[in-house]
Amino acid sequence: MSFMTNVGRVLNLASFALGGEGTAQRQFILSSDDDKLILPVTPWKYDVKTGQGNKVVGVEQLGEALVFGLPKAVEISFSCFFPDLNHEYPFVVGDEKSPADCVALLTKWKEGQKPVRIIITDSPVNLLTGIMRFDYKEKDGTRDIYYTLELTEYKDLNTPDANNPKKIDEQTGLKGRPANPTDATRNKLKKASDMLDKAKHAYGQYNKWRRIAESAKNGGWKDLAVGNLDKLRKLKIPKLPKGMN
Repeated sequence: MSFMTNVGRVLNLASFALGGEGTAQRQFILSSDDDKLILPVTPWKYDVKTGQGNKVVGVEQLGEALVFGLPKAVEISFSCFFPDLNHEYPFVVGDEKSPADCVALLTKWKEGQKPVRIIITDSPVNLLTGIMRFDYKEKDGTRDIYYTLELTEYKDLNTPDANNPKKIDEQTGLKGRPANPTDATRNKLKKASDMLDKAKHAYGQYNKWRRIAESAKNGGWKDLAVGNLDKLRKLKIPKLPKGMN
């Protein structure tokens, strides 16, 4: 009995132990955009690391205390091999792709900075990740490619540009400076809230709008509410008496 036959039997038993027989065998499914790879040979083990950003701090007259933090990104890693298509291994349960094709696809995802979803059937693992490390090598002259894959949980932050909506300059890669407010921009008021905005600007509170109305002349606050911006900008706002806010 050849050495490779023995290896095949050992891996076959490991594969059956992980996933059962026939179509119920466990599979590692990787996907990104429209591409998908079901690992030809099911890895015989995988490692998942879950951390928590807890800290131990010193508290005066109390000693050390634990402060709970937020969860860290989940890490998952495993090793296996891509079998050469010339070998009719009985434990192949995934895609019948050449080792070179499998390597090319994983490399494409890694270098293309593509999120990769990993699903391990009949397990808790269903995670969107990024490829942190992908190592591979050949040995023993079989033209099988052995690999190690390390993945880390990916979260789409999608943070909006709250403070600086300027576009990124293609040449510098930097955002333009936000424009400094001018008198014109400070005095620009919306029609639906002319009086409220003026009250907020003058007194720091919207609920002082009645003082704006009392200051209006030639038609009172009704004309201002319609959106007579010129008249509103020219209003002389009375100061609040001392002690009033």
